Amino acid sequence: MFGVVIIGGGEECVALVEILHEDPHIRILGVSDRNPDTPGMLLARRLGINTVTDYKLLLTLPNLHAILDASGNKQIGRMLSRLRPPHVELISGQMAKQMWAHVVRREKHRDTLQTMLFQYQSIYDIGLKLSASQDLERILFHTVEDATKLTHTHAGSLALYDEVKTEMYLGMSKGFSRRFSKEVRWQIRKGGLTHTILNSKVPVMIPDVREYPKFDNPIMLKEGVRAILAAPLLAEGKIIGILYVNDFSPREFTKRDISLFGLLGSIAANIIDKAQMLEHAMRASITDELTGLYNHRHFAHQFEVAVKQAERYRRKMALVMIDIDDFKHYNDTHGHPRGNEVLRQVGALLKKNCRDVDIVARYGGEEFAIIMPETSAEQATRVLTRFIKAVADYPFKGKRQQPGKAVTLSMGIATHPGGPGAQKLLHWADTALYEAKRQGKNRIVFYSDAATGGPPSWSTHRKPPRPSQKIP
Repeated sequence: MFGVVIIGGGEECVALVEILHEDPHIRILGVSDRNPDTPGMLLARRLGINTVTDYKLLLTLPNLHAILDASGNKQIGRMLSRLRPPHVELISGQMAKQMWAHVVRREKHRDTLQTMLFQYQSIYDIGLKLSASQDLERILFHTVEDATKLTHTHAGSLALYDEVKTEMYLGMSKGFSRRFSKEVRWQIRKGGLTHTILNSKVPVMIPDVREYPKFDNPIMLKEGVRAILAAPLLAEGKIIGILYVNDFSPREFTKRDISLFGLLGSIAANIIDKAQMLEHAMRASITDELTGLYNHRHFAHQFEVAVKQAERYRRKMALVMIDIDDFKHYNDTHGHPRGNEVLRQVGALLKKNCRDVDIVARYGGEEFAIIMPETSAEQATRVLTRFIKAVADYPFKGKRQQPGKAVTLSMGIATHPGGPGAQKLLHWADTALYEAKRQGKNRIVFYSDAATGGPPSWSTHRKPPRPSQKIP
């Protein structure tokens, strides 16, 4: 064990005590300063190190090998040189300065390591937080939020890759105007910035976009973006998207910023990939593969829920059953692939013309169903009339070969309240649909129950045909 004493209790002494106290091969035998309350003396006492105000008492201690003069006093330095035992080394003057510089470097290195450990611990904590969520939107939000905090940037965004359309779309953003979020999709241009980032294995830094020749994004320029750090999000070689952080003034990101940002991107990419697969599986389990509308199983579940809520809170609700008229004739004339295309197009038009709160489903074959919360028969009829017009105007291939020279629809509506229960309401809507067929198709029929057990009465609405349709 190498024994040392420290003369002088100032700031230099504090650093020396902290460093030497941690070394298992060195023992600090004592610290001396005329003022017992200097930082070095206080620290030494806290650590159980002997402290004295008369440095001469330390010079005769057994197992003393070196005296560290941190006093900065020339007179004390001369006294130490004269009084030290022959076998004891005096470290002062230039040698003390060099040792002090070494101590400072070690301190800085230790602080750097502690900072890096803290930051990597933060990355680990972020990873745990992201993994704990299965909601894709929440994962995207936290990824952008944590990326901006980690890099001390003012804005950020996360763009996802659409494999089907081979284009990017905005998944989440922070720190930008509302105008920015409206530009939700863009093509990947070969040689452009997006293409460059996706083909990079490490984050791409642009200190100033105005000096970057490949940057030609007018939206970003309008937002005032100057600096960009972007990481490609890859999961087992699969492109997931791009994570961006932005500053509104030119900036050089440090190597540490880039390293931590890239690590966050790697973690986020795998978590987003799993969340997307889970979301896709969940969506596939409740949607019809051909039309993208809800399937019959999900409709049945949502219908039971909707009816119970309508009964419990005494709210209005409309159920609509829809059938494509003469669909078998269309399939026989044009073939099933063309018929499938009509089903897709009708489904898309139905979804487009209904409200966000409506539950639109493919009921089976060429039949569709809509659950319309808080809706009366009159309100449902207005919505469906728009839909009939949209179908009439749509340029279906071969529609002139259909009876009536057009693709038309029959619809049946039944409404709550009335306390019919789910199965009764479904029966009413189905009965109204068949009545629309019986009356000649291409019309909307509302089921009205007399509540006396007698036969239903019908309220029929038929959209007047356009002159060019020549529907009899």
